[in-house]
Order: sequence, then C-alpha cells, then structure tokens
Amino acid sequence: MPRTQTTFVDLSRLLPKMKEASLIIRLMMACNDIALANQCLAQYKEAQPSIRKHVQKGALMYFVRLQCGHLKEAMDIIKEICNHKNLLKRVDNCSEEANASFKKLKDCLKGGGNHTNYKNYVLKVRQTTIFHYDPKLVERALIDRANRAEAKISKITRGDHISLWRFDLSDDIVDSIICRQLWKIPREENLREKADEISDFGSNLCVSFLDFCGEYIFSYIKEKAVI
Repeated sequence: MPRTQTTFVDLSRLLPKMKEASLIIRLMMACNDIALANQCLAQYKEAQPSIRKHVQKGALMYFVRLQCGHLKEAMDIIKEICNHKNLLKRVDNCSEEANASFKKLKDCLKGGGNHTNYKNYVLKVRQTTIFHYDPKLVERALIDRANRAEAKISKITRGDHISLWRFDLSDDIVDSIICRQLWKIPREENLREKADEISDFGSNLCVSFLDFCGEYIFSYIKEKAVI
C-alpha cells in the first residue's frame, strides 16, 4: 500500500545561500507541475466512461501540451545547474540512477545529442500551442482539413453539465497543428502511433526530470534545512 513520509524544513536556514535556495525551490515547483500533468495524462490514456469518451482526445493533447510548457521551464533550470559549479558538483553525489536521468536531461540541452528532438517535439509545441492560439496555424489547419474529404467533417458536443461540453472541432484543429505542422508526421505514416511515439519522448523526459530532482532536491534540503 502506498505510504508517504513528511519532512519539516526550516526556511530561515535557506537564506544564507539565497540563489541556490531559489533554484532548488524552482525545481520543486517544476516537479509538482510536471508530476501532476504526467499523472493526468496517464489517467486519460486509460479507458474512459462512454459519456466522456468524446473528451479523451482533447484531454490527451492538452496534457501533452501542458507537459511541454512545464518541461521548457524545467529544462532552463537544469541548464542553470550545469552552469553553477557547486550545484553541478552535487550531481556527482547522487545515485547512479539519478545521474543517468540527469544525463538524459543534459543531452537535450543545446549541444547535446537529443537537442534536435527536444526542440522539435517539445519547444515547438510550447512556443505555439500551450498558452497561445496562433491564428496562422489555425487557418492553415482549417484549410488543410476542409479540403480533404476524409477530414472535413467534425463535431461539437453539448451536455447537461459543463464538464461534458466539448468543441471537438477545435481538438481536430489542434491535432492537425501539432501532428502535421509542428511534428511534421507524414500522411503515409500511422498518425496515432507516430504521435504517441513523439509524445512519449516528452513523457519519458518528464520521468527523468522527476527521478533526478526527487533525489537531488531532498539531498540538498536534508543537508541545509531539515529540522
């Protein structure tokens, strides 16, 4: 059965090294956000009640987009660690597993072997679709779908509770924007399989972030501020 253990922290003991403490707290914030987005994404991957199945596609895309937004901010903090002598040195004191996760994260930064995938699969989504509704992208997707017989029919769903309302039409447009314009999935490939493969790249990066930060943060706090 799952269990929790609570540790109490004296915030005043973090003040002498404010910049380090700020970075660690920002890591905590990113962990909380990424963990929640990742958990919600996993929940919507499971079978949904029949009355809510029409929400599933849009919810999956939303949490993928949300993950991308949080990941970008999180990766900026990882870059700060790489550029901070004392905090980077602390990584070496972590377990082999945490170090492996940190390496995966570092590999996505500029100059790393996975930076291109990170830029194409995470950054592009974050910059265009998570907090923005770019009219040009919408117009391109609308024209594309409207001019293809197999894609021009969409729908809007209403219910007796607001949670059951869904503008499925906009989900189709967002799907086209992400899969065709941003991820550039060719039409000859299986769209859903390729989209799942690409979204898994971001999800796995989230897991690496949580695996590394969970140990790294607790190690720092245990040394500096645990009561």
